[in-house]
Amino acid sequence: MKLNAKVLALVAVMAAVTLVLVAASTDVSEQQVMYGGAELSPLTEAYQLWGWNVPRYYYYLFAHLFAGYPWVVRVAYMVIIFCCIAFLVLMTVMMIDFYIRRRNRKRLEEIREKYLEKLKGVCYAEVENLPMEEIKRRLDYKERKWKDWEMRLWSSVFIEASTFTNTQDPNLTNIQRAMRLVGFTDYVERQLLHGKHAVKLQMIQAVRLTNMQLPNGLVTRLVNDKDDELRKASRLYYMCTSVDDPYVFFEEENKLGVLFSQWDMMELHEIFRKVREGGRPAPLFVPILQRVENPGIKAFMMKEIAYWGTDQEMRYLMDFFEAPNFTFRQAAFVSVGIRKFSEAEKAMEKVFYKQTEVVRRTILNSILSINSGRSVTFFRDTYKSGVSQFTKRTALRCLYLYGARGRSMFEMLKATAPANDAILFKHVESPIINYEED
Repeated sequence: MKLNAKVLALVAVMAAVTLVLVAASTDVSEQQVMYGGAELSPLTEAYQLWGWNVPRYYYYLFAHLFAGYPWVVRVAYMVIIFCCIAFLVLMTVMMIDFYIRRRNRKRLEEIREKYLEKLKGVCYAEVENLPMEEIKRRLDYKERKWKDWEMRLWSSVFIEASTFTNTQDPNLTNIQRAMRLVGFTDYVERQLLHGKHAVKLQMIQAVRLTNMQLPNGLVTRLVNDKDDELRKASRLYYMCTSVDDPYVFFEEENKLGVLFSQWDMMELHEIFRKVREGGRPAPLFVPILQRVENPGIKAFMMKEIAYWGTDQEMRYLMDFFEAPNFTFRQAAFVSVGIRKFSEAEKAMEKVFYKQTEVVRRTILNSILSINSGRSVTFFRDTYKSGVSQFTKRTALRCLYLYGARGRSMFEMLKATAPANDAILFKHVESPIINYEED
């Protein structure tokens, strides 16, 4: 009886505890619902994290989780976590870039397939000044609002359409109206005013290649921009479009720009070619040579005279054959060779002994380019009296390529040449290595 009483008492206690736990669980569930499922503390108070508490929470979690590990292990874990995050970011960036490139390529092909051939027909039309409605009809163009990235694709299409046209022709207005019809002109003007620096450079290049007509106020602003690259590109465009005074920026050295790269020289050479094809005169090179002090730009302009200058300007270059600056001497000799200016042949032979070995080889190649047939004896004497093996080889090469008389003299010299010069003749006769290299 006593045992049964104890068991009954124990059961009663357990039942009471169970009721208390159920009641507590019910209260906790109600509080979780009240606090939106937030984690509850043992004191039934909800934890709520927001703002800077979130990174702080994870920081303290990380710090306490690895608190018992050596610093080497903690650093290793941090490196692993950083690499994982960087990998995810990199993969995201690559996927976005892949998507953008694929989208642009697909959209460009659509524009080219739909409009390029029709646009070429408009640009090459015999009738200039086509009405806007006629251009719209020929292109079968339906007006729409193009996005900025689509407009950048249109720039490639317009450049390709104008590749085989003379964009310096002042009567070439059809392509101008086609660009305005699409909205490309307005987009370019907007970007040149408010766009980023990289976009401005792209747009000014597209403007120059298509000869887009920009407002005078905008051009004035660009040619005096504080950024060197944009100012330089804008002035190259100004040379293409200005009729009143296209070469005004050659008047002063500081306006031309001290940083004039090889690429800038290539662009300027192409501009002079386009200007000449458009029936407009090239600049007066002599005043430029007299004012410019930068040796690189001056030597470049001396070579440009060979392509676009007059015979009178070529005669002016002969004054540089004995210039104190050997860079100018070499540029003058190269220019004479490019132009094949036979009047300078005797003058070059006369000053040959005053030059360095590098400049002497330049003179020999220029005389070879002129190819008048009168310098066989000069090449022979240069070979016999030469000190540099490179110069002697150049003289032999000039004889070898100087026609029948030169080839005959080459064979005579070969027959009587000393043994240590035999390699020079073999070098010249070899079709593989017979080229000029110092």
